[in-house]
Amino acid sequence: LGFLAIPCHAQQEEDLSYQKMSGTFFKMLQQGQSSEALDYLLGTNPAMKKVPDQTANLKSQFASLGTLMGSYISHTKLAETKVAGMFVYQHYFVAYERQPISIRIKYYKPGGVWVCYGVQFDAELADMIQKATDDRIPIDVK
Repeated sequence: LGFLAIPCHAQQEEDLSYQKMSGTFFKMLQQGQSSEALDYLLGTNPAMKKVPDQTANLKSQFASLGTLMGSYISHTKLAETKVAGMFVYQHYFVAYERQPISIRIKYYKPGGVWVCYGVQFDAELADMIQKATDDRIPIDVK
């Protein structure tokens, strides 16, 4: 639930700025800086000061990832959807030592600048994958 503004001047830079934000975020995770990575996405959002309890709760949960999941291993983008050139949704598979998690990042460009509109994580990724796979099993009922 964070916003991050990075001014861009060239059209190509503007289109890639949200990808650069995601890249910086995951580089920080790789370096064991999960709390700082979340601060990076949330910290420049003036609106987040209006919901300090939500921000603090998300940061606390995110900071515990290393303790609960072990060391960061890697990340892979599972999906990206861009809508009307103004909204981007990214869904990542993030491998930690003990289990994978899902991280979803949303970006919005209300004017000429991309901002991080939201970030969330979900430790139930393995269950989600299992359900999606099981839902595709053909069942022949006679």
